[in-house]
Amino acid sequence: MTATMSLGQRLDLLISLAAADQDDAGALPPRLRNAGSSGAIGPLNLRTVRPGPGRKMTLLRVLMTNACSFNCHYCPMRRDRELPRTLLKPAELVRIFLEAHRREWCQGLFITTGIPGRPVKVMDDLIEVLELLRERHRFAGYIHVKMVPGAEPAQVERLTALASRVSLNLEAPCGASLSAIAPDKDFTVSLAGLRQVRSLVVREWAEEADGKRRDRLHPGGTSGMTVQFVVGATPDTDRTLLRSVRRLYARGGVHHTHFSAFRPIRNTPMEQVRAAPALREHRLYQADHLLRQYGFEEAEVVYGPDGNLPLGVDPKSAWALSHPERFPVEVRTASYAELIRVPGVGPLSARRIVAERAGTIFRGLRDLVRLGVMGARAAGFLTVGGRRLQQERWAEQIGFWRPEEGVGAGHQIYEFSPGTFR
Repeated sequence: MTATMSLGQRLDLLISLAAADQDDAGALPPRLRNAGSSGAIGPLNLRTVRPGPGRKMTLLRVLMTNACSFNCHYCPMRRDRELPRTLLKPAELVRIFLEAHRREWCQGLFITTGIPGRPVKVMDDLIEVLELLRERHRFAGYIHVKMVPGAEPAQVERLTALASRVSLNLEAPCGASLSAIAPDKDFTVSLAGLRQVRSLVVREWAEEADGKRRDRLHPGGTSGMTVQFVVGATPDTDRTLLRSVRRLYARGGVHHTHFSAFRPIRNTPMEQVRAAPALREHRLYQADHLLRQYGFEEAEVVYGPDGNLPLGVDPKSAWALSHPERFPVEVRTASYAELIRVPGVGPLSARRIVAERAGTIFRGLRDLVRLGVMGARAAGFLTVGGRRLQQERWAEQIGFWRPEEGVGAGHQIYEFSPGTFR
């Protein structure tokens, strides 16, 4: 029967487990009775992620509480906003996750939380969850936890020791930008926590490189940190954001960055601020991939006059179009480094081309598509045996429409942001 349950039914069943400690086993405690109310931010979510090529994992994403003492101008959980509040206690969260894991609805756990009161108390609760799972129930799988700024150093060290991955919401690239939208937050405090976790992760990586065996119950954050920025809530440009990201990567310990396009939330001070285009968020992710996986330098990223990435063309194609001297690339002789810069050619397909051409003579686009090349994107930038695969480049055919103009776009106001569970 459980295999045919809808997502909503599964989540309702899991949240009902929070009643197990009550005298009336059929009734949820008052702090959870609004979990399904209109306007509430649901405490549970199941989401499939891809942690690596060819791999998939479903995470139970848990918002321990949507109560918060901070009053961030953009946030659906801000202190002064009227909405149903919920709270899961550590033992309840653990029971819910273990049941979801037993039913094979998820393989790992992601925990985030509002900050009701002192950050130190919230961190104690997060640590209690991880200690129960790791030490008592011997769960050795993936746990991703979102750290609370303002924690004590000993708490940060303990949390990192027990987590597979630790993340931190920086929200903005500098203190001035952050204080404009989150007056209760201190950018230097967030950076201090980030630096400590990063140093612990880098140390763990170094020890493993020296031969230390990984302790799956105490992984030490070896999946690497993640950070998140809210895009469009401040005047910061994409150039400023990517410069900050590049600096984070250069110092080690950070696996990747999340970008969350700003959405105006009902009954918040930024309700009338226009939403950031979802495509802007997507372009930032694409540029981030170029920096992390394609060997691009930050200075090579192409920006528009406003300092933002062009919305009408992806960052890789924008670079290729601005460097006509680098194209076309000859498939039969080009190096991996040259191939990977061709629009429509990714790391895997570039490796396949280099590996197969030793025993194969490529004759046309069909041979490349078989190896994973996106033919429509790549054809205008490639030659095979000196013959151009396509005269007109796909990226030059789409210039009749500029998404950044946003003609006719309405102003939609949201109850909560799609980025809440990142």
